[in-house]
Amino acid sequence: MHEEIFKRSSREGCALIQAETGYCYTWRSLASFIERVGGWLQSRGAGLGAQVAVASENLVEAIAFSLAVLASGARLVLIDPLTVGEDLVWQLEGRGGLETLAASRSFLERNREAVARIDNIKTVVELSNNPQPLEVEGVESLGLGEVLSSSVTLEGDVGPEDDSFSIYYAGIAGRTMQAIHTHLGLWMGSKVFAGTAGIDRDTVSLLATPFTHVLGLQASLIAPLIQGAVVVAMQKWNPKLAGELISKGAVNYLAGVPLMFQQLLEQGAAGGLRLAVSAGAPLPPELQKRFGSEAGTPLLQAYGMSESLILTFQTPGIGGVEGTIGVPLPGVDISLLAEDGGVKPPPGVGELLAQAPWVMKGYEFEEENSKAFVDGWLRTGDIIEVTGQGLMFFRGVRKRIIKYKGYAILARDLEVILESHPDVVEARVWGEPAGDVGQIPVARVVLRAGSTASPEELMEYVNRRVSFYKKIRRVDIEGYR
Repeated sequence: MHEEIFKRSSREGCALIQAETGYCYTWRSLASFIERVGGWLQSRGAGLGAQVAVASENLVEAIAFSLAVLASGARLVLIDPLTVGEDLVWQLEGRGGLETLAASRSFLERNREAVARIDNIKTVVELSNNPQPLEVEGVESLGLGEVLSSSVTLEGDVGPEDDSFSIYYAGIAGRTMQAIHTHLGLWMGSKVFAGTAGIDRDTVSLLATPFTHVLGLQASLIAPLIQGAVVVAMQKWNPKLAGELISKGAVNYLAGVPLMFQQLLEQGAAGGLRLAVSAGAPLPPELQKRFGSEAGTPLLQAYGMSESLILTFQTPGIGGVEGTIGVPLPGVDISLLAEDGGVKPPPGVGELLAQAPWVMKGYEFEEENSKAFVDGWLRTGDIIEVTGQGLMFFRGVRKRIIKYKGYAILARDLEVILESHPDVVEARVWGEPAGDVGQIPVARVVLRAGSTASPEELMEYVNRRVSFYKKIRRVDIEGYR
C-alpha cells in the first residue's frame, strides 16, 4: 500500500485532509511521514513478525501512522477507540510481538490506567502534535514529534502473503479475536472495489466511519488512496459538518451506515454526492428510494465483513433494484450452505459462503478457523437469497450478532462478562429491535439461589466494562438455581 503513496510523492496537492481543521498531508509529506515512522518502527524491532496497535478516532496523524506500520512489515492491529475496560485488556494483553501502542490523546486519557497494567506494552506513542505527551506509568511514553525526528530509513519491503492488518472481530466464531489479513488481500480487495464502484482520481472521499473498522478502512480510505483520490477524514461522525462539506463540493463520495444517510436527508443535505454507498447494516428500501429521489444520486449497497472485506456491490446498472446487496465483486466466488451441511451452488436461499483472494488469512487462534471455514469456503453467518439472475438479497443472520448504529456486538462477549458475576449462573443476550438504530442488547439471567442481585446492579457490572454501544439496556431475571 505504501508504494501507492510513494509513486505519487511528486504530485501537488493534498492526499489526506482533516475535515474539522483543514490540516493537510500532501502526497509528498505523507510519503515522508511513512518513510520516517516506518524506519523508526523497524529500528525498534517492529518489523516482520511484530505487531503494532493503533487506537484512535479518524485523525490524519493516526491514519498516516497506520500506513507507516503497514510499510514497516509489522502487523497493524486496529483497536476501536471506544474500547474500554475488559474489552481493551483482552485486545492488548498477551499477544505475541505486540509491544507498541499508538493512540490518540483522548483514548489515552480514558484508558491510561488500563494500559499501564498491560505488561507486554512497552512503548506508547501519542498521536498528536502536543509537545508534552501524556505519561503512562511504567511505559515509555513518546510524542509523535520524537518519532518523526528519527533519521532511520525504511528498509526492505513486505511480501504479498505477509500479515498486513487485523481487526478484533469474529462474528462467525462468536467471540472477539483478531481476524488477520495479508497485504495482497488488502490491496487487491480495495483495488477491485474501487474499480467496480467507479472511484477514481477525481473522487474526494469523506472518511466518516471509523478507519479501525472495515467500511472506513477499505471503502473510504484505502480504495480511494490506491486510485490517487483525496481522503477527507472526519474525526467522528458529524451530520452537520458532513452536510456542509457535501453541499459546497468539498467531498463527492460517502460510504457509511444507513443512519448517516437518514440524517443527511433530515437536514436536506444529501445532494452533491457523486457516489453514495451504504453498508454495515441492512438498508431499508424506503430509505434507499427516498435518498435516490431527493439526492439525485442512487444509494448503492455493499456487503462484507471483517473476515472477508467487501464481497458484493450494487453496481449502478442495478441501482434501481431496491433491497439488493448487489452481485459478487470480480474475483469473488459464492456458494450456499445446505441444510445437511454440504455446499451447493446458487440460486437459492442459505448461509452465504465465499472465496476471494482478500478473504482473511485466518483468526489468531488456529483452532477457531474450523468454525469459520467449510471445505475452503468462508462462512459468513448471513442468510442470503441469490436469484436466478444472480442478484443477492439479505434475509437474516445465523451468527449471534447484534447491530447497533452499524456497530457489531457479539452477544457471547456480553454473556461471558455477565457470567463472571459471582451471582450469575447462566446468561443469554440477544438484540431487541430498536427502530432506526437497529438493535439494542438485552439479557436474561439465572441467578444463584439466595442471590439479592438486582437487574440494575447486573447492568452496571457489565456496562462499566464495555464500550458505550455494547451496553446492555435491560436485564430480566428468569429464575434462581
